[in-house]
Amino acid sequence: MKSYYHRSKSLANSFLFILPLLVLYEVGIAMQGQGIKNTADVVIKVPFALFGRNGSLIFNLFVIVFLLVSAFYVEKKYQFSSLTFILMFVEGAVYALFIGYGLGYVVYKVLFPLALAKPFFTNVWMGIVFSVGAGVYEEILFRLLLITALYFIFANLFKIRKPISAIVSVLIGAFIFTAMHYTGTLKDSFTYASFTFRLLSGLVLSAIFMFRGLGVVVYTHAIYDVLTVLKPFHV
Repeated sequence: MKSYYHRSKSLANSFLFILPLLVLYEVGIAMQGQGIKNTADVVIKVPFALFGRNGSLIFNLFVIVFLLVSAFYVEKKYQFSSLTFILMFVEGAVYALFIGYGLGYVVYKVLFPLALAKPFFTNVWMGIVFSVGAGVYEEILFRLLLITALYFIFANLFKIRKPISAIVSVLIGAFIFTAMHYTGTLKDSFTYASFTFRLLSGLVLSAIFMFRGLGVVVYTHAIYDVLTVLKPFHV
């Protein structure tokens, strides 16, 4: 069990684990041909826009190189294990169901009993594509990059105690994560219920990232979003 804990939390393992989701999203976006993308995807790729038309190619090459390095690292340190990925998927699914049914019940049955969670996509295939993209890019942006950066600033630059730095980083990250859902092309309609649910979800996802790593939290997010597209939890 201890071996699984370290394997699954490994950043290299996580990148290999999320590769299928990344490919599915990028292919799906290319097929839809409308130029609509997840906001986090756009933000992450901003630096690559400096290369003009070659930006996407350079980004893809960067991803390929990073994945090859990750594969080499995993094989050298842990040896590749498909069982690890299966268990990570199951773990992510369990957390996704908790968010859907647990947090959903608290928000839509207890706190806001008259509110309903509204289905976002009418096109199931594109809903799945964007759900997968949200899982990958939003977790990379808001958890891996944002929370890590905030924690570094508070703990190392401001010399704030590590537990407090972690808590403050998670709170700020969850709030920004929530606010971003009300901006951009695919923005959601603001309601107190949806804001509360997204904020609580952001806190849970942040905790999963910190304790279980990037791979598990990406699949948690993606699986929850896909399930919401297929059958909304509280409609």
